[in-house]
Amino acid sequence: MAELFDTSNPQLTASDHKIIAFFTNHPQLAPFLSISEVTETIGISNATLTRFAKKTGFANYKELKQAWLTQQRISPSEKLEKRRQEASPFESANALIQREIQHLNETAAHLQGESFQQAARAITQKKQVFVFSKGATKALGDLLYFRLNRFGIAIQHLYSNGSEIFETLAHITNQDVLILFGFGKIPKETRVILAYAKEHHITTLLFSDQLYYESHEPTLHHFYVSRGLPDTYHSLTTAIALIDAFIVEVSHLAPEAYQEKLQQLHTLKEQYKKEIPR
Repeated sequence: MAELFDTSNPQLTASDHKIIAFFTNHPQLAPFLSISEVTETIGISNATLTRFAKKTGFANYKELKQAWLTQQRISPSEKLEKRRQEASPFESANALIQREIQHLNETAAHLQGESFQQAARAITQKKQVFVFSKGATKALGDLLYFRLNRFGIAIQHLYSNGSEIFETLAHITNQDVLILFGFGKIPKETRVILAYAKEHHITTLLFSDQLYYESHEPTLHHFYVSRGLPDTYHSLTTAIALIDAFIVEVSHLAPEAYQEKLQQLHTLKEQYKKEIPR
């Protein structure tokens, strides 16, 4: 990418660097996307991408893509294969699994170890964990609740029916930690919760499919979850894997205490197994 664009150009904005990073991280995919697909994926406007193209010496985005194709030397057969895949309304099971593996690898590549560990420590050290999940992400919220509750960690759901979130939100302080999900278009409730967390300096974990989420808040830990383009089928495979990684990391922070909680749970189940069979 450095050969095509001067990344040291002081006129490049933060959004411009997002564009460069997207093309660098997705060299085979990027040139096949429309301007709207690129801007929606990285969270900028069409006008911003058009200005970037002109700023870097191209007449428009189409010309920029052509230059990128030339540099990458993508063959006509690769273009044809891409179009063939897009034209098919179905995917084989193997293709779907391979795509999920790609998403897992991409998510792992963007995972910041220090932020990951800080977030895990916050879950163990804060007074209470609050989870807001809506729609398909409710399954993720339930998974977090099930796993962390087993460790004896105080965890509670924020109800997602509009203004009902304020009934719980009003009681959350900087002694607590928030866990949120923002896939696709971030729900309005999530935006409100993020604003509240920023105002009150509440440690927040945000899982989203936005590769670049601009925030300079030290209390916000953003974790990228690769899920594919906006118009493709989105599974929860990668998100579940990342959550499981958090659960394992949390378990390593206080192994004896959490093992004791799990043993208490086992003993309780054994005590009442005749009344409630396992």
